[in-house]
Amino acid sequence: MPIKTQSCWNTLCCLVSGASFLGGAFVSHAEEMAEGIAFATSIQGSVQIEDAESYSTQPKLHDTLTLNACTVETGKNAHIFLALSNGMGIGIGEKSAVLFETFVQKPFTNKRERLSNEPSRSILSIRLINGDLAVVSNNLSPLSEAHVFLPTGELQIHSAACIIQYNNMGAQISAYSGLLTYKYPDPKQRELIINPQSIRISPQSAVLGEVTENMTLSSLPKAIEQFAQATQHASTRVFFKAGHNGHPPRPVLIASPTHLNQAVKRPYEFNK
Repeated sequence: MPIKTQSCWNTLCCLVSGASFLGGAFVSHAEEMAEGIAFATSIQGSVQIEDAESYSTQPKLHDTLTLNACTVETGKNAHIFLALSNGMGIGIGEKSAVLFETFVQKPFTNKRERLSNEPSRSILSIRLINGDLAVVSNNLSPLSEAHVFLPTGELQIHSAACIIQYNNMGAQISAYSGLLTYKYPDPKQRELIINPQSIRISPQSAVLGEVTENMTLSSLPKAIEQFAQATQHASTRVFFKAGHNGHPPRPVLIASPTHLNQAVKRPYEFNK
């Protein structure tokens, strides 16, 4: 069974209370929010993005994307990794469908630009239709909200790195760092998922408010952990600079240390 100690639930109650208060604050300040952006750090295979008008495009590597009301679909042996302007990382595995219902963010100034923490507040709402989704939110502001909706419930992301998988057998949720809250269809029933933990919830057990199976991360395929690590890497590859005069933030790709340490192909010599 999932870990449900008194201290964990006290922590959860504080988080839920804070989220409830902040939810009202976000509604009142919705006009201050602008569309957040995503930067494609890695793409492989067939990836399609369909907007609210059913217009479909294929993103390219290093594209800057606005994903509000857009559905991302991947084919066989395909994936896409995204760095979001709120500091989060998103990975979408093969044969998956993900709807970005909402991604808005309060504009920030260059004085708040940083790599360590989100420079503003944001609201992210994702619906996993099917397939594999990785979410990394280690630097998310405590004033922000991040939710993943499933056909069998809702996942609230606090500060975590996790993998969410969904098919007709139900949902598999694995926490590689931090903690998550899974909310059953009955809003009074919840599960606190703490690293290192993985749970499986079938459609039938979701109705009953029960976990189908509780597992350790070591029992899962190595590829799942690698998926989480790749998403973590994607979240650190881009620095977002503040936009000017209300414009969206601007992504700047960060070169890896291995790239910076490459030998110079044409060294120059200077004579004194």
